[in-house]
Amino acid sequence: MQYQIVDFDDFQQNSNGLHLLYQIKAETPEFKATLFTIPALCSENFLNLVRKLDWLDLCPHGWTHMTSTECKEWSYEESKQYLGKIKPYKFSRVFKAPGWQISDGMYRALLEEGYTVADQAYNNERRPKGLKAYLLDSPDKHHYHIKNVCGNGLKECFNEILNLKGEFKFIKELQ
Repeated sequence: MQYQIVDFDDFQQNSNGLHLLYQIKAETPEFKATLFTIPALCSENFLNLVRKLDWLDLCPHGWTHMTSTECKEWSYEESKQYLGKIKPYKFSRVFKAPGWQISDGMYRALLEEGYTVADQAYNNERRPKGLKAYLLDSPDKHHYHIKNVCGNGLKECFNEILNLKGEFKFIKELQ
């Protein structure tokens, strides 16, 4: 059986699209989405409120995401420190690097900490054996942004998302 897998990049407190996500949920009761969340741009209270919504799943997406290459050069030690720092946020263990740009050190740290990495197929040979990967490799996987990035923002793709039918799953449910 095929599932609809929907994810959004760049979820944060001051740019969250929740009003549109609520509209989608009202029209498509089965709707679920994985939100790649920027930890440094969210308060604990905000995350706790979103965490109560069982149709949204919060996953880490860098730290501040000031650039799309934030995690590209992180050492193994920096990556382990980062994963320790975000532990209190109680995110699901699916990580996506900003801009899909990730270091070998981060791969190693994710593997050791039991994470899945949202990744691109061009990294298949470099990703460590045993590290679970979520790839956008089928038409039932839908990747968007909260804000408009290259035309695939939540607002710009609202009708497309409304037209998705079937059973929805979080990325973490695929593993």
